[in-house]
Amino acid sequence: MRLVFLAALAKTLHEVTIGLDLAEQLAGAGITSHFVVNPYNEDQLRTARIPYTAVEPDLGEDVREVVRRVVKESRADAIVLVDYLAHWMTFKIGYRTDPWFVEDLGLPVIPLDLYDLENTSRRVEILGTTMEVDDNLLRMPVQLLPVPMNRPQVTGSGRGLPYRANRTIGPLTGNVRRETRRALGLPDGARLLMVPTLPWQQLMQFHAAPPTRELAVRLPRLLAHHLARLPQDTHFLLTGPLFDGFAAGLPEERVHHRPEYTAGEYHRLLGSSDAVFSFHLPSYALERAVAADVPGLLGVNDHAVNSAADIERLGAALPGGLTDRVRGWLADYPGPLPDFHMWPLRWNEVLRPLLRANPFTDTLRRAELLDEHSLVDGLERILYDGAERDRLAAARAGYRDIVSGLPETAQTFTEAVRRLGLGV
Repeated sequence: MRLVFLAALAKTLHEVTIGLDLAEQLAGAGITSHFVVNPYNEDQLRTARIPYTAVEPDLGEDVREVVRRVVKESRADAIVLVDYLAHWMTFKIGYRTDPWFVEDLGLPVIPLDLYDLENTSRRVEILGTTMEVDDNLLRMPVQLLPVPMNRPQVTGSGRGLPYRANRTIGPLTGNVRRETRRALGLPDGARLLMVPTLPWQQLMQFHAAPPTRELAVRLPRLLAHHLARLPQDTHFLLTGPLFDGFAAGLPEERVHHRPEYTAGEYHRLLGSSDAVFSFHLPSYALERAVAADVPGLLGVNDHAVNSAADIERLGAALPGGLTDRVRGWLADYPGPLPDFHMWPLRWNEVLRPLLRANPFTDTLRRAELLDEHSLVDGLERILYDGAERDRLAAARAGYRDIVSGLPETAQTFTEAVRRLGLGV
């Protein structure tokens, strides 16, 4: 069987890494793959030695002809959409064309659904505007659900089939970990906190509607204050853009910035860290930290603040109350502060249900970004507290055991194509 993987989203490794992981798992069953990707991800394909075609949004509607040619020349049997939601967003917003031209190519379409959209919501925010993702998914015979972050069991109508992702990632050897930390210039005995950011988040500071733009600019200033309170032997590994707030608020001598990296380099940086702090979902780092056996903390804001009265209610609701620094930040914030899971976007209607009754959440700590006391305490615990690190390590091991109970990925894929009337 021959597959064409569509993964044209720019400025992120996440989707292409998921697609490559699936393609490499299927290769042992004699299934070959060809990818359509943004040039940002060419290195991943070259390293994996999988054929690919690069496309960019400047193509506009001409991208259809490129995909049509790839499908014909590769003699594909099926098309895989690496992240249904990202496919819709990339072609509708980026290429300004109907994403569902793929259904006119005469081949079965197999979407990967990173959010279990059938059982959550399709309402998302794009550049400050709330939109509803097309409902084509609901009439497709089958979807593949990569785990994590999806639940490791069949839910809802049963059209979504969970499968084991990230099979090639594991803890680093002691030598590789020491070499990576030495290359960073990390002092002996220091603790390293990985704080991942993404290029598109930096773009939101300039190219989103004002509410999203303000959140993109202002939150790093507050988080830098929180992070600077950690013990003085805490160092910060910033992978991705260095936001002005981080540059100004974190001690320069303890910041290790890696703006660019290959997927392999990223995994070595992750595995060499003592903990991960992410304040947006889906988090490439938090997902892979489970396999790399690194503790993580997810920061979210569950509290919209629209008035001075909301600030007082928030102060009473948070276990640690509001510090003067957070009160000042809220008082200076221009306009309403939204609740959010995917900073600086919201996507709450998608992500909140996805996290509910999901054993993935047991593998990490969670904290409110406006609760300075609890956030700093949580970060300090996953970095320094042996009992807490052991607790989370046991939770990660338990989760990995659950995931290992899923069928082999090739078996799950065979079931998917069977529902489409194909044979492997």
